[in-house]
This record gives sequence, structure tokens and C-alpha cells, in this order.
Amino acid sequence: MKFLKNCLIMFFSLMLTSCSSTMFRAITKGDAGVDDYLYFPERRISKADTASQFANSPDTDYFTSLEKLLGTDELKNFIEKTDTQALLILEGNNIVLEAYGKDYDRESIVTSFSVAKSFVSAMIGVLLQQGKIQSVDQSITDFIPELTERDESFTKIRIKDLLSMSSGLHYSERAFDDTKTYYDPDLRKLALTKTRIQGEPDIEFLYNNYNPLLLGIVIERAAGQTVASFLEENLWKPMGAEFDASWSLDSEADGFEKMESGINARAIDFARFGCLYRDGGVVDGKQIIPPDWIKESLSDHHADRTDFYKNEFGRKIKNAKNGGWYSYFWYGLKREGSVQNDFFAAGNKSQIIYISPQADLIIVRFGKKDGIDFWNWISAFYDLSTKKINKEIRK
Repeated sequence: MKFLKNCLIMFFSLMLTSCSSTMFRAITKGDAGVDDYLYFPERRISKADTASQFANSPDTDYFTSLEKLLGTDELKNFIEKTDTQALLILEGNNIVLEAYGKDYDRESIVTSFSVAKSFVSAMIGVLLQQGKIQSVDQSITDFIPELTERDESFTKIRIKDLLSMSSGLHYSERAFDDTKTYYDPDLRKLALTKTRIQGEPDIEFLYNNYNPLLLGIVIERAAGQTVASFLEENLWKPMGAEFDASWSLDSEADGFEKMESGINARAIDFARFGCLYRDGGVVDGKQIIPPDWIKESLSDHHADRTDFYKNEFGRKIKNAKNGGWYSYFWYGLKREGSVQNDFFAAGNKSQIIYISPQADLIIVRFGKKDGIDFWNWISAFYDLSTKKINKEIRK
């Protein structure tokens, strides 16, 4: 009995002293949290020389309308109760609502979680514009040929299959893939050596964090620089970011951006990214993201497929407000009778950048936890945008 006890002590001691191991991180850190940017190493992203400007134009119509849609009598208390860090609404370039939770303000850092994936999509569009990627129909093995040494079937996977979460790669929570893709200290190696083919690409939606990891390798190799530096030069500074940001890394040794998450910034700059997409990729008259890419990356590419969304999460997307879909690391929502649908970036804990071009609204919500069901946030933001479109706000 004593021998067994000593063996167990030795086992856990070895585990805990393996400070770079995935298991050590998972056991000691636990669930992902909004302060993880303090835990992981990071690569800095510098702000613009001159920030794009917003006017402060508080409008009580938005406060009262959102209170009704969220089922609360007092929005400030609701923000505290739901552990919301930041809640912003922009109408045009006017900040009509800006509220923060306890101990948070405009200069507080919030983390993106999977909102980062929408930035990855934008970078692919820029690389296409620069001619460093020829087409989203290119095989990923054009950039990562070593994958074929394990399985020739990797040649069938195109860039757009990764973007639409339909790569055919295996992914399972039961296999701790969420834990591996979040905590592994060498995410490049994980993506290059542990991914495996489960089925044909472009057949079925399966949310899979190996997809953005592989796209991170594509971006590095196509751009010839780190992902964070490419983001800084081609998106963050050009869009007029007001504050410096960072991208969390898997480890100091590997130095690879946590592609599935980990952009850390201020809520107001996440709103600027939303404005960039709402405005067709243009900032101060300069085209930052190709307009054709914005259209393509937001389109419902599987609208004619009744069997694309088979799992529970996919069905929730499909059955979302007025009909939804997953495009190229963006979610879309149908607006009947309009050529401009709503769309949003989203991440764990209900981190959301919601864009309604027809309503000319950007709605940003970041929090320590969901607070309410994620789809209830989305429904409220959709309905608020509908009120604006129907001129029930600011008559």
C-alpha cells in the first residue's frame, strides 16, 4: 500500500514538474478564462499611429430597447449579474451605448476566444489580394506538403474547407481535442503530426480547432512572417486601432499564435474590426480588405444542403434567428427581403462582435461568462437591429 502511494506521489510529481506539458497546464489551470492572456506568453500588436474616430452620442432609446429585449428593468444591474465586461453599440460611427462591468472601462483588456477566428478569415482575404494565396480552392498541402507523408488524403482539403469547418478532420471532445488545441505548448507540431482524416471534406460541418491551427501555418508560410506581425501591418494598424493588442502564444519555445483564440485587446478596437466589415473593408477611403472577399467570407456556401449541419451545434446555427449558417469563420443570419444579412464573430463566454449593415449597427459584448444563453444574446441583438431598421429607434 505504501509502495503504491509512493508511486502515485512520484507520478503526480513528475507530471507537475513537466511545466511545458499539456496535462500540467490543463490540471493546474483548469477551464479557459478571460485572464488567460496573463498566463500565456504573447506577441505584441502595435496600435495605429492615428486612431479612427468615433463620436460619443449616448442614446437612451438603445438602453430602454435593449433592456426590454433582454428582459431586465435595469441594464446596469444586468451587466453586473451576467459578468459582462463590456457592452457597446455603435450606430454609424457614433457610440450610442457604452457600458462596462465592475472594475472594467474602455482601457481594460478583454480576450477574444474564438472571435480570433474571424481575424484569421480576414487575413486570408488580404493574402489573396496580395497574390500570396491564389485561391481558397488551393489544397492546404500547397503550403504544408509534409502532411502528405502521413496521408495523401490531405491533398483533398482546401483552404475553404478549413474556413467552413468542413475539413473532414477528426475532432472530438471525448478525445480531449479542445484541451489539446488550447493548452498544447507546441501547436504547430500538434497540427502537423496529430491531425487525422475522418471523412471527405466539404461534406459535414464539424467545429474543429485544428482547422485554424493549420490556417495559421498557411498564413505564416504564405506571408513569410509571424501571424501577429501580419495582423498588425495589414489589419490592426490600417483599421485605426486605438490601443496596442497582443496574441497569446502556445509557448516561448514554439512561439506560435494560439490560432483558435487569444487575441487580447480593448472592446472599442474589436468594435473597429466590426466597422471594417460593415463598411465593406474600407477605412478612411482606403480599401483594407477586398470587398469580394467580405462578400464571399460571409456567404451561405451550403444553403442548398439539408444534411450539412448534423450535430447539435450545427443545428443550433441553422435554426438561429430567421435562419443561420456558418461561412468562413463568420456566422450569418438571414434578413428577409434584404441583400445585406446580419453576421457576427463569436467566442467562448459569449464574446460577440455583431454586425447589422442594414441597421448600420455594431454591437460588442465581452464577458467573464455567458451570463445568459449565447443564442439569447444573438436573438436580442438581431431584434434590436430589426427595431432600428423599422425605425422604432430614433424615430
